[in-house]
Amino acid sequence: MSELRERLREAADAAAREGRTPPAAALVRRGRRRRLRLAGGTAALLVLALLVVTVATDWLAVRPGPPGPAATSPPTGSAPDVSTLPDPGRVESGVGLPPGRVGRQMVKDVASELARCRGGDPDAPKVLVAWGSEHDRTWLIQAKPPLPGETWLCWAEGTFDAGGAGTLGHEGGPDSPLTPLRAFGSQGIRSGGQYWGQVIGAVPKDAVRVRVLFHKGIAPLDLQPIQSGDRFPRNFFVGFYRQPEKDTHLQWYVARVVAYDRAGRKVAECGDASAVSC
Repeated sequence: MSELRERLREAADAAAREGRTPPAAALVRRGRRRRLRLAGGTAALLVLALLVVTVATDWLAVRPGPPGPAATSPPTGSAPDVSTLPDPGRVESGVGLPPGRVGRQMVKDVASELARCRGGDPDAPKVLVAWGSEHDRTWLIQAKPPLPGETWLCWAEGTFDAGGAGTLGHEGGPDSPLTPLRAFGSQGIRSGGQYWGQVIGAVPKDAVRVRVLFHKGIAPLDLQPIQSGDRFPRNFFVGFYRQPEKDTHLQWYVARVVAYDRAGRKVAECGDASAVSC
């Protein structure tokens, strides 16, 4: 176990060096984000640490592993503590699963991250809302059905390379009530000899189009929200954009995100022109 903890600690230290937007202050305010760099993919270490898995066609059931010490939030600017991974629990999917053993491990990784969020129906399975593959990366969004009276939504996302290494983050909790629109992302994703950025977030249910505006002369990106169903108060969106040529810095290029309803009216926005932080 000490060797496993040391390897996980090395992964966290690597994350601190690589960085990720939004800035640390925004992440502490809206949810923890962590980067896992596990040699050979996440599957071997995580299965060894916690998981015994049985998988049906569109259903993932995970037996709880041995109890560990409670996870704690790292101080702002410090490497995240990934030495304790929560039990991912059960995950329901109506959208299938990413293929193969690595794909199933991605689902468990995001479920473990979502388990860090305090809230949602404890008796209901987590829901794999959507997943997809673009630019040599696979992304996933999961959420917990909220309980009556909760003013927040626990949801999590992950973006992984073919080997299962990638980024994880969750949103929500009693200290993070829902905002009209939430957006964040990654950058410096190399694919096809180019560098790409990713933007991901949550929008009101009446939004039918999300427009992402950028700095550096990057063309606007129009996205259609991912429908999450009646159990969740927000829909989601995911998109990729090409970064300026030869620019490999970890810079947040998004200037503003605007959501529009079917009549073309603006229903929510965040960014430079809004008081609501992205």
